[in-house]
Amino acid sequence: MSSDRQYDLAVVGAGIVGLAHAYAAAQRGLRVVVFDRETRAVGASVRNFGLGLSLGQAPGEMRELALASRETWLDVLPKAGCWHKAAGSLLVARNPLEQQVLEEFQASRDLDYGTRLMTRAELATHRLDADMGLFSPFEIALESRRAIPALASWLAASYPITFEWGCQVNAIAAPTVHTSGGTWRADKVLIAAGDDFKTLYPEAFAPLGVSRCKLQMLRLANPGHAIGPALLTGLSCLHYPAFAECTSKAALAAQVAEQTPLLAQHGIHLIVQQVGESGDLIVGDSHDYADSIDPFDDPQVDALLLELAESLLGQALSVKARWHGVYGVGPKPYEILRPADHVAAVAVTSGVGMSISFALAERVLDTLLEPA
Repeated sequence: MSSDRQYDLAVVGAGIVGLAHAYAAAQRGLRVVVFDRETRAVGASVRNFGLGLSLGQAPGEMRELALASRETWLDVLPKAGCWHKAAGSLLVARNPLEQQVLEEFQASRDLDYGTRLMTRAELATHRLDADMGLFSPFEIALESRRAIPALASWLAASYPITFEWGCQVNAIAAPTVHTSGGTWRADKVLIAAGDDFKTLYPEAFAPLGVSRCKLQMLRLANPGHAIGPALLTGLSCLHYPAFAECTSKAALAAQVAEQTPLLAQHGIHLIVQQVGESGDLIVGDSHDYADSIDPFDDPQVDALLLELAESLLGQALSVKARWHGVYGVGPKPYEILRPADHVAAVAVTSGVGMSISFALAERVLDTLLEPA
């Protein structure tokens, strides 16, 4: 086999999890080849908000992974020529129960999370009509549909990383990797195949209870003014593990289920992220779970998302695009498997790949690259 098909590490999947592992390996001086069945990144990594979220992560390991990944993002994004901002996030309480959850969180978690409560007067400077908000300084924003391709291009130009686009990996018998484009050799193999748990080593994934989640998203036209932090509402307290120990959350969940049952049914909570030079808004999202994802989006979900965004910003908004994303979900926030000698598989099963992948990759490679 020619030397141009021999590598230290083969990575399967060019989403953010795969790119993070390729970057970490190249930083260690390894030659890397990245395979992706598509001709460009089209999966969950380019369909999300472009939000590196620290606030919502569970205390301890997950928050530490997010904060460490944030530092890497802030280092690589300028080098890759990607628009980004580090303006934090602002979670807005729209009613007394949401306010109660924020107060409880701040009383118990402020030292751990570095958050602070914002008053009505402070929120008014952000053009928001509410009595209270929770500000976190650690969130970063990027435009994922631009940043992910730019990151791949920068990695290929700056490091010994080769990308094989439109190349399906069919089987692995390390050090041999069998693909639709022929055979490669790699000392180690890292699988980062997103929500595909059936192509490679399905028997390893089967006992884990992993499934898939569909989320509907909107791109809205620039509202006519700048929005610094990512905006969320108290609905996010029902979704993110950081708020799991807030006892007042139960009353809020009951109120949502009674007054707006469709929000509860579809797992809808609001994030509004202003991105790029256009100033457009990325808005979402919903959470519907199934092994096989329905390709047909629910217009009622889109209408609810638009209504929530317009209510939060206090103005009419114009839809420019609609789409849905799909990611893997499971009982754990991520899974690291060793299905064969010299092979590891990584699946982020909680929708936080953008937030934790860089730091997670360092941890995975520490074990994968250990001598057998």
